[in-house]
Amino acid sequence: MKRHLIAACAAAMIGTGFVGCSSLGSMGSASAFKQLGGMENVSHLASGFVNSSLKDPRLSSLTAGKSVDPAATSGKVSNQLCAMLGGGCKAPLSESQVASAASKVSPEQSNAISEHFASSLKGVVSNSEARDVVMKSVGDKLPGVLTGFF
Repeated sequence: MKRHLIAACAAAMIGTGFVGCSSLGSMGSASAFKQLGGMENVSHLASGFVNSSLKDPRLSSLTAGKSVDPAATSGKVSNQLCAMLGGGCKAPLSESQVASAASKVSPEQSNAISEHFASSLKGVVSNSEARDVVMKSVGDKLPGVLTGFF
Protein backbone atom coordinates (compact mmCIF):
# COMPACT_ATOMS: atom_id res chain seq x y z
CA MET A 1 0.00 0.00 0.00
CA LYS A 2 2.74 2.42 0.94
CA ARG A 3 4.59 1.74 -2.32
CA HIS A 4 1.43 2.36 -4.33
CA LEU A 5 0.91 5.66 -2.55
CA ILE A 6 4.50 6.73 -3.17
CA ALA A 7 4.39 5.65 -6.82
CA ALA A 8 1.06 7.36 -7.42
CA CYS A 9 2.32 10.49 -5.70
CA ALA A 10 5.50 10.55 -7.80
CA ALA A 11 3.55 9.99 -11.02
CA ALA A 12 1.13 12.77 -10.14
CA MET A 13 3.99 15.14 -9.31
CA ILE A 14 5.60 14.48 -12.68
CA GLY A 15 2.32 14.84 -14.53
CA THR A 16 1.14 18.02 -12.83
CA GLY A 17 4.34 19.79 -11.95
CA PHE A 18 3.63 19.85 -8.22
CA VAL A 19 6.65 20.49 -6.07
CA GLY A 20 5.68 18.46 -3.03
CA CYS A 21 3.40 15.66 -2.00
CA SER A 22 2.45 14.93 1.58
CA SER A 23 -0.42 12.57 0.81
CA LEU A 24 -2.14 11.44 -2.33
CA GLY A 25 -5.52 12.83 -1.30
CA SER A 26 -4.43 16.39 -0.60
CA MET A 27 -1.96 16.58 -3.48
CA GLY A 28 -4.37 15.22 -6.06
CA SER A 29 -7.02 17.83 -5.37
CA ALA A 30 -4.83 20.87 -4.73
CA SER A 31 -5.02 23.12 -7.79
CA ALA A 32 -2.63 26.01 -8.07
CA PHE A 33 -5.66 28.22 -7.35
CA LYS A 34 -6.24 26.46 -4.02
CA GLN A 35 -2.56 26.52 -3.18
CA LEU A 36 -2.62 30.27 -3.75
CA GLY A 37 -5.43 30.58 -1.23
CA GLY A 38 -8.49 31.14 -3.40
CA MET A 39 -10.10 34.14 -5.02
CA GLU A 40 -9.31 36.64 -2.29
CA ASN A 41 -5.57 36.06 -2.67
CA VAL A 42 -5.84 35.98 -6.47
CA SER A 43 -7.54 39.39 -6.32
CA HIS A 44 -4.84 40.79 -4.04
CA LEU A 45 -2.16 39.35 -6.30
CA ALA A 46 -3.72 40.82 -9.43
CA SER A 47 -4.15 44.25 -7.83
CA GLY A 48 -0.55 44.44 -6.63
CA PHE A 49 0.73 43.13 -9.95
CA VAL A 50 -1.24 45.61 -12.05
CA ASN A 51 -0.57 48.62 -9.83
CA SER A 52 3.18 48.05 -9.61
CA SER A 53 3.39 47.35 -13.36
CA LEU A 54 1.57 50.59 -14.19
CA LYS A 55 4.17 52.57 -12.20
CA ASP A 56 7.17 50.98 -13.94
CA PRO A 57 8.79 53.26 -16.54
CA ARG A 58 10.05 50.16 -18.40
CA LEU A 59 6.42 49.33 -19.18
CA SER A 60 5.13 52.83 -19.96
CA SER A 61 5.22 52.26 -23.73
CA LEU A 62 2.65 49.49 -23.32
CA THR A 63 0.10 51.97 -21.99
CA ALA A 64 1.17 55.07 -23.95
CA GLY A 65 -1.87 56.95 -25.20
CA LYS A 66 -4.27 54.63 -23.38
CA SER A 67 -6.44 55.31 -20.39
CA VAL A 68 -5.98 52.32 -18.10
CA ASP A 69 -8.35 51.89 -15.17
CA PRO A 70 -6.27 50.03 -12.55
CA ALA A 71 -9.30 48.60 -10.73
CA ALA A 72 -10.99 47.31 -13.89
CA THR A 73 -7.71 45.92 -15.20
CA SER A 74 -7.02 44.20 -11.86
CA GLY A 75 -10.44 42.55 -12.01
CA LYS A 76 -9.79 41.21 -15.50
CA VAL A 77 -6.30 40.00 -14.60
CA SER A 78 -7.77 38.37 -11.49
CA ASN A 79 -10.32 36.43 -13.56
CA GLN A 80 -7.65 35.43 -16.09
CA LEU A 81 -5.36 34.16 -13.33
CA CYS A 82 -8.24 32.35 -11.64
CA ALA A 83 -9.00 30.51 -14.90
CA MET A 84 -5.35 29.72 -15.59
CA LEU A 85 -4.78 28.39 -12.06
CA GLY A 86 -7.77 26.07 -12.03
CA GLY A 87 -10.18 28.22 -10.04
CA GLY A 88 -13.10 27.71 -12.37
CA CYS A 89 -13.39 31.31 -13.60
CA LYS A 90 -14.00 32.14 -17.25
CA ALA A 91 -10.86 33.62 -18.80
CA PRO A 92 -11.52 37.01 -20.40
CA LEU A 93 -8.70 36.39 -22.91
CA SER A 94 -8.29 33.35 -25.13
CA GLU A 95 -4.95 31.58 -25.52
CA SER A 96 -4.52 33.22 -28.93
CA GLN A 97 -5.21 36.69 -27.50
CA VAL A 98 -2.63 36.10 -24.76
CA ALA A 99 -0.09 34.93 -27.36
CA SER A 100 -0.81 37.90 -29.63
CA ALA A 101 -0.42 40.38 -26.78
CA ALA A 102 2.82 38.72 -25.66
CA SER A 103 4.31 39.29 -29.11
CA LYS A 104 4.17 43.05 -28.46
CA VAL A 105 6.39 42.82 -25.37
CA SER A 106 10.17 43.23 -25.49
CA PRO A 107 12.45 40.91 -23.49
CA GLU A 108 13.17 43.76 -21.05
CA GLN A 109 9.45 44.39 -20.58
CA SER A 110 8.83 40.68 -20.14
CA ASN A 111 11.43 40.57 -17.37
CA ALA A 112 9.86 43.61 -15.70
CA ILE A 113 6.42 42.00 -15.81
CA SER A 114 7.79 38.79 -14.30
CA GLU A 115 9.53 40.77 -11.55
CA HIS A 116 6.31 42.58 -10.63
CA PHE A 117 4.31 39.37 -10.57
CA ALA A 118 6.91 37.55 -8.45
CA SER A 119 7.06 40.44 -6.01
CA SER A 120 3.27 40.64 -5.74
CA LEU A 121 3.03 36.87 -5.36
CA LYS A 122 5.58 36.91 -2.55
CA GLY A 123 3.51 39.55 -0.78
CA VAL A 124 0.41 37.36 -0.95
CA VAL A 125 1.77 33.83 -0.37
CA SER A 126 4.51 32.96 2.09
CA ASN A 127 4.78 29.29 1.08
CA SER A 128 7.59 29.01 -1.48
CA GLU A 129 6.28 25.71 -2.85
CA ALA A 130 2.89 27.27 -3.57
CA ARG A 131 4.62 30.24 -5.24
CA ASP A 132 6.62 27.82 -7.41
CA VAL A 133 3.45 26.03 -8.50
CA VAL A 134 1.78 29.33 -9.40
CA MET A 135 4.84 30.56 -11.33
CA LYS A 136 5.07 27.29 -13.25
CA SER A 137 1.38 27.54 -14.11
CA VAL A 138 1.31 31.11 -15.40
CA GLY A 139 4.88 32.47 -15.58
CA ASP A 140 5.48 32.28 -19.31
CA LYS A 141 2.04 33.76 -20.09
CA LEU A 142 2.24 36.79 -17.81
CA PRO A 143 3.46 39.28 -20.45
CA GLY A 144 0.53 38.39 -22.70
CA VAL A 145 -1.96 38.44 -19.84
CA LEU A 146 -0.97 41.88 -18.61
CA THR A 147 -0.51 43.43 -22.06
CA GLY A 148 -3.77 41.92 -23.26
CA PHE A 149 -5.67 44.17 -20.88
CA PHE A 150 -3.81 47.39 -21.69
